This record gives sequence, C-alpha cells and structure tokens, in this order.
Amino acid sequence: MAAILGGAVTRERLLRAATREGRAGLPLIHSLLAQSLPATADLARAYREAGGVLRLDDSFLSIAPKAARLLDAELLRRERCVPIEILEELCILAVEAPRAAQAVAAVREVLQRDVLPVLADAEALDLVLAGLSPPPLAVHQGPLPRKDSSVHERFRNLVLDDTVLDATPVPGAGR
Repeated sequence: MAAILGGAVTRERLLRAATREGRAGLPLIHSLLAQSLPATADLARAYREAGGVLRLDDSFLSIAPKAARLLDAELLRRERCVPIEILEELCILAVEAPRAAQAVAAVREVLQRDVLPVLADAEALDLVLAGLSPPPLAVHQGPLPRKDSSVHERFRNLVLDDTVLDATPVPGAGR
C-alpha cells in the first residue's frame, strides 16, 4: 500500500529517473533494481486483477481547455483519446480499452506528465474528437511593402542590390 501511495515507482521509472539525472551507475540504483521492485507489467497485472479499471460517465467527457495548446488534434484523433483535465503533473485521459496503453504512452511522451487513463465509450469519444477544430491555416501575405526615403532607396539600390555605381548629379555643377 505504501508503494502505491508513493506513486507506484516501478523498475522502469526508477531507471528512467536515475538516467535523466546521470546517476544510473550508482551502486544504490543497481541494488534497488536487483531487488523486488515491480516492473510496469507486474503492476498493471496486479491492478487489473484487483478490478482497478476506472470508467468515466459520458457527462464528464469534454476536452480540457489546455489541450488545444499542449496536444495536437491529429495525435488525439490517431490515438482515439481525449484529455479531460490537464493538471500540473497529471493528465486525466479518456481512452478506449483496446488502445489505452498506446494512447497513454503517446500522451505521456508529449506532455512529460503522468497519465491517469479512464475508459469511455467509443461513440462519446467520436463525438468529442469530431468537434475538434483543425488548426487555423496560415495566410501568405507576401513581403511587407518598403517605405524607404530617397536616400535609403539609393543606398539599397547601390549597396544591397549590387547596382553599378553611377555619378550623382550635383545641382549647379554642369556649368
């Protein structure tokens, strides 16, 4: 119970955290990995056997406001999932049962947060995913028009555009 309350640190999670900090070679880490720290598959099997499948009522199924900024709509459609709430260190993700593991892995990779998957009906997920708007298309405006003074225009013509240098007429010098 203490391990679950502590965040269910698995063998993979400990190794990933130690590697990220550059401490994967420490004797302490090797000692803990050699002992009975559960693997992710072991934890998932124990959770499933305890009846730990969370199911979500369709009334809660709406996309989190942060999701549009943090997650790509194409990713959500491809993985068939809907982020219901995105907290500081956790994302509550509505998924279909067959694609749950793949969707959780994809969203966790993008958000770099823990993901709590909850099962939802496929029809309800389809309705929410259909309501996602595509990203706005960029409109090509072309380069901005120049408003150079005559001196800047001459400088641009001579120096920047490599125009052949010619003489500048001086008023009153033609006598």
